[in-house]
Amino acid sequence: MLLTFQIIFTILAVICVACVFPVGTFLGWGWAGLFAFVAILFFVLMRLCKMQNELKNISQEKEPEKEADFLHPANKDDKKN
Repeated sequence: MLLTFQIIFTILAVICVACVFPVGTFLGWGWAGLFAFVAILFFVLMRLCKMQNELKNISQEKEPEKEADFLHPANKDDKKN
């Protein structure tokens, strides 16, 4: 779900950035500033979704299995002297 929101916010931010100069030319630079602000807002929302998605992935990862070597055997019972 977060990935979907991340993609949607990215597309909306790109559309707003692409509209800044045409809107500024035809409607005025105040409206262009509004579109730039909305683009920044969508960018921040996209980053929030990305950060939450990364945190969720990190919390779901388990510790990888370590390979056995000479000093650290795979079986703890092998360490007996």
